[in-house]
Amino acid sequence: PHVAPELTLNSYFRTNGYYVAGAGKIYHGGGGRRSEWDDYAGGVGGDPRPSGANTGVGGIKFAPLDSRDEDMLDYKSVSWIIDQLGRKHDKPWFLACGLHKPHMPWNVPRKYYDLYPPETIELPPVLETDLDDLPPEGVRMAKAMGDHEAILKSGRWKEAVQGYLAAITFADAQVGRLLDALDKSPHATNTIVCFW
Repeated sequence: PHVAPELTLNSYFRTNGYYVAGAGKIYHGGGGRRSEWDDYAGGVGGDPRPSGANTGVGGIKFAPLDSRDEDMLDYKSVSWIIDQLGRKHDKPWFLACGLHKPHMPWNVPRKYYDLYPPETIELPPVLETDLDDLPPEGVRMAKAMGDHEAILKSGRWKEAVQGYLAAITFADAQVGRLLDALDKSPHATNTIVCFW
């Protein structure tokens, strides 16, 4: 369902005299809703694509990228927000920075994959009866006969976990960049950070 503009957090702040700016994945699949912002990063592009055809198994997409952090959309979104921190504002401000990762595809620079060699990954124990206590809708959502079964049959479960861990670590590095920039800014002692 569509959330009315007056109900969004940024609109609330804007209505109450704040300058509001955003970048990245703020609304899942809902676009930027740019009319609800004073400024919104646009045209920062997408992520590089992996080379070759080995990009995952079924709906589980993962592959290391031979690219730099700077080539990634999330990096560009964080950089845009960091630039906002350096600007002079004549009224209170609200900044929102949305990261796409670790959402799939788990395609991030190879250096993050290298932190998690597949031979060091310990897979979780899974009971054959693991889904028996779920309602039918839960079983359907788990796709027991879909993506997970395909991963098991492919023998690439550890590679998929490696991709997920790499994407989490990449996202963590971007959050770190943003927090480091805030700490170095004149706003370090009078800014509230909400992370979710």
